[in-house]
Amino acid sequence: MNPRLSNIIENLLQRQSKITAVNLAVGELIPFHAEQWRKLTQNTALASSALHIRVIRAEQQCMTCFQKYHPENLDTNCPYCKSVGAKIIAGEEFYLESVEEENE
Repeated sequence: MNPRLSNIIENLLQRQSKITAVNLAVGELIPFHAEQWRKLTQNTALASSALHIRVIRAEQQCMTCFQKYHPENLDTNCPYCKSVGAKIIAGEEFYLESVEEENE
């Protein structure tokens, strides 16, 4: 399981208000599926909360020609010069973006 997801859930369960929706930002390179959320939140106060995921598109920069590109099929080879070394600029994010709470 994703330790960042476990920490997010743990922190949300400590809140006093009823959470109706959770909005996560997840990088395209992070192996995450909503089923992980469902398994970790079943039988908790978050079980009935809606989960919304905003996927952050992956972007890399070639360390040889310095071109920026989106890795196709998670392939790190540069499409411009075919070099193998790349710096990940975006796509590894995983964080709680916001929550929606029931008004009391």
